[in-house]
Amino acid sequence: MHILNYYFTPFAVILIAFAVFFSEPEKSVTYVSFALLGTAFGVNYWLSANVYRLMQVTRSIRGITVTINLLTSAALFYLLSPYWAPMWLLFLTAPAAAAMFMKKWQVFLTALASAGLMLGIYYIRSVVNDMGLSSQLVGMAATQAIFIIFFSMFTAAMAEMAVKVRDSIR
Repeated sequence: MHILNYYFTPFAVILIAFAVFFSEPEKSVTYVSFALLGTAFGVNYWLSANVYRLMQVTRSIRGITVTINLLTSAALFYLLSPYWAPMWLLFLTAPAAAAMFMKKWQVFLTALASAGLMLGIYYIRSVVNDMGLSSQLVGMAATQAIFIIFFSMFTAAMAEMAVKVRDSIR
């Protein structure tokens, strides 16, 4: 679970920093975004550091971690997507975390939820801003959603393969 904090948290920080630096959102959006990311990092770190001490509820902790990452990604995407288009990449964090320790069907459901949340936020944003859904936006969002699912399943397959290789060496 530390892998998530080693790779995806720095990526999220860079993504948010670029969004703030290059698009200059309102200060309140910037502060809330970094506060959300800091809180999610702190909770993820604490949970991963204590997962072995709380062995009875390890499965629950893993599910909570995935849920926290999914909700944090959705909130950050909602806040910053009007300013920075690549924010959709945050929706890869929850399924990637799920791929490390969940079954493929659970990874698929997590990826589906992640893609669905992203599509829902695109829809809400288009309604709130009275833009309507252009075919270009629908096509772009659908491509991103499909990528989230395929990337997640690829990551799950790679994690499964790594375990099989490890077990075959023993």
